[in-house]
Amino acid sequence: MRFADVKGNEGLKKSLVHMMNSGRLSHAILFVEENGGGAFPLALALAQAVNCRQALPDDSCGECSQCYKIGKLIHPDLHFAFPVSSTSSLTDSEKKAPVSDYFLSSFKELALANPYFTEQDLYEAIGLESKSAVISANEARKIFEKLSLKAAEAAYKTIIIYLPEKMNPEASNKLLKLLEEPPQGTLFLLITHASERILQTIRSRCQIIYLQPTGGAAPLNPALRESFDAILQAGIDKRIIDLFPEWENLAGLGREKQKEFCLFAQSYLRKIFMVSCGLEGLAALTSEEEARVRTLARKIKPSFYEKAFIFLEDAISSIESNVNPKLVFCDLCDRLLLSL
Repeated sequence: MRFADVKGNEGLKKSLVHMMNSGRLSHAILFVEENGGGAFPLALALAQAVNCRQALPDDSCGECSQCYKIGKLIHPDLHFAFPVSSTSSLTDSEKKAPVSDYFLSSFKELALANPYFTEQDLYEAIGLESKSAVISANEARKIFEKLSLKAAEAAYKTIIIYLPEKMNPEASNKLLKLLEEPPQGTLFLLITHASERILQTIRSRCQIIYLQPTGGAAPLNPALRESFDAILQAGIDKRIIDLFPEWENLAGLGREKQKEFCLFAQSYLRKIFMVSCGLEGLAALTSEEEARVRTLARKIKPSFYEKAFIFLEDAISSIESNVNPKLVFCDLCDRLLLSL
């Protein structure tokens, strides 16, 4: 994957090239994207560029052995970590402490077929549609082991961590120690959909880069977007009866799909809030969202946004704690209606 192959974010790609060429590239970069927004191909292009043996002034060559192996996701110094959980496909010993390595073949197959994959695409690919996935302390130990070894071929040992917000506290603390004292010649590339859920001390040790939506991402399940629109409209109209089918439908989804809905809702509300503040240029609206977001921005009162974010965070925490989903979404919908 070359920078030239990555869709959109032209200014950002030029900035990364400038940082590389000037020796100012951070050892840890946190890419903040919307779900499926193109951070993975950008991180892969960066990993390829820093290790290319015939680099061009503004990109990797795409032809040397380093470029070939990184592009095919088979380089021995390129590592991946992402949220996982126990599945029936694992052996009994693997189920006790599942890590990304057990799912690498499925992950690579997905990433090669569609580098703009979404969080839900990942869970479907590795068979976790109805389970909660985490990055565990055991995963963090595996990362430490891999990065402690001398590089086999590359100038940089690179770890791409997808969704670090899914780290449990023990894993977060172990990663923090690695970022504070990184092994020589290592590059940490983190991709997040919710940077506020990452340990603040980890964020402070990363260079944070925000991506604009590119159009390359797979679209969100339309049913989830329609459901949140219906919830907001029911709240605006004060029609509690219209909420019943929405929370019942959401309660019937798998846990990861439920969390995907809550994270989308937060992202959608950010856009509405930006438009309401006259910051439409920062909202990065898609053509499908534009008219609806403008309408909602005129109807939603300013005091609603902060409350709604708290309600959605509470819902995510409840889902992760295995609270009855009917209770979670009935409560969420009622609280949203009363605050609108």
